This record gives sequence, structure tokens and C-alpha cells, in this order.
Amino acid sequence: MSLNIKKLNRFTTLPFVIDMLRRKKLTLLNPMSWEDYNDRKTLEVYKSKSGYESVYVLCLTHENETIHHWNSYASGTAGCCVEFSPSKLFTSFEQHKDIMHGRMDYISIRDLGDYPTENIPFLKRLPYRPEREYRIIASGRNAQAASFDIDIDLGSVRRITLSGKLPTTTFNSIKSMLYGINPDFKGKISHSTLYRNPQWINHFE
Repeated sequence: MSLNIKKLNRFTTLPFVIDMLRRKKLTLLNPMSWEDYNDRKTLEVYKSKSGYESVYVLCLTHENETIHHWNSYASGTAGCCVEFSPSKLFTSFEQHKDIMHGRMDYISIRDLGDYPTENIPFLKRLPYRPEREYRIIASGRNAQAASFDIDIDLGSVRRITLSGKLPTTTFNSIKSMLYGINPDFKGKISHSTLYRNPQWINHFE
């Protein structure tokens, strides 16, 4: 399911980025607080059928940045987008036998059918197709907790893009702070131009 994925973007907020850089861990969350009840219920069914006691999920996208991603998952001045190298990120999962990952399959209600248990967490309703979600799922035999951490190599982080709503001076301060957290992080830090792109503006001026 991971073939032909050239990038994986994680839209999140600054506290999670700082935590990732400091601890070199990717944090998966308990999906039972998600707004989409359809999605929550699907994961509950998967957990029950598979015999696991806990399930944790991290949602990424293999799509380029869109206004939807920023507004839904990284809104405000604390919004960030973390771009991962898929191959390097997947290497971090190899030591975990209970971690699955793959693209979501978007299905209309009229096309619903029978699915193997291991496919259920990767199914979502058709209206969510523009998200082009890629999902990481960790399952366990211990009681459900709020989160689950996976050790990662910070070399898998290609770029961190900070919100275009940040003033340039603030962006520069945060950029300097992020680079100072962990010397293992060698990726780029950029300022989103989604709301203000010089090339676009100059073309029309």
C-alpha cells in the first residue's frame, strides 16, 4: 500500500513538532475522540474483531498542501506541516510487529461490501477522498491509553513548514528555536506562502 508515495505530510501544531524533535518520537493518538463518528466506529469494530485492547492512529496525507489541510488540522499561527521521507519513516516501523500503515480507500455507501479485518482501518467514506490520507496504526494488548510513541530517525523529516500567518520576525525566531532543539534534525524549515506568494503577486503586478 506504500508504493509510489513520494512524500508524506503531517499537518499539526507547533507543540507536537517541538515534542517530536526533542524526544525523536512520533505520537499516535487514541482515535475515540475524533469528530467523525463513522471513522471512530470503524476502528472500534477493527479493535474488537482483531482482539486488540488498544488502537492508536496517526493521519498524514500524500497530497501537497491545500487550504483544507491547513484550515482543518493546522489553523492559526501555531500551524505546521511536517514533510517526511516515506522510505526513511517506514524503516522506523520495522521493529514493531503490531504497526500497519497504508493509503486510505474511499468508498461510497452504495458500494459497501465485505472486507478483511486488517483492511477495515483503511476504509473511509467517499466525501473524504480529497484528503488523500495515509494512515499509521499501532495496535496493542495493553489497555487503551491516550497516546502511543514510536521512535523515529529525525533524518526522515525533510522539511517543517510554519504557518504563513506568522509575521516574518516571529517565523525567524521560531525557526532558530527549532534548529536548536536537536542537532539530529537537518531538514529545512520554511514559511508557508499559501496566503502570500511573491511569485503569484509579482506576476499580476
